[in-house]
Amino acid sequence: MKQVRYTLLIVLATLVLLPTGLDAAEAQKDLKIQDVFIRYGKKKNVTMVELSNEMLETYGMARYKSITIKNDPEALRFTRQCLEADQRGARKIKEVTDDGGVVSAYYQLPGKEPDVNRFVLFKVNAKGTITLVYIEGELDSDDLITLLFTKKDL
Repeated sequence: MKQVRYTLLIVLATLVLLPTGLDAAEAQKDLKIQDVFIRYGKKKNVTMVELSNEMLETYGMARYKSITIKNDPEALRFTRQCLEADQRGARKIKEVTDDGGVVSAYYQLPGKEPDVNRFVLFKVNAKGTITLVYIEGELDSDDLITLLFTKKDL
């Protein structure tokens, strides 16, 4: 039940929120997942979302960027490669694999500044839809979990 709710909140946030500038790409320049946003962000069957500063402040975040890619095996392979590179040095909060591939992941990455945490969330559903989320801010992993599971207006 928690997994379904988590997935629904991520997908809802991805679909409902309006895209804005490219600041998150700048924040991710040291991460391989940036390549996923660059390569697939403007392709067909892809939804990319960035939150505005006003929305970010509401949730204690400095950056939020997500991408949802529908049924693209090459994108899945590429995204998994990028995740594998970025998880080195990261704290694995959760990782689920199936048939040798990551299907769900939640990593906390070292921040660029002492009080800023960075998170990567990843999910691929049974239909092959990929969701990748990058979040940066002063919130910690417990804050993010609370936000994902209690906010009704995400």
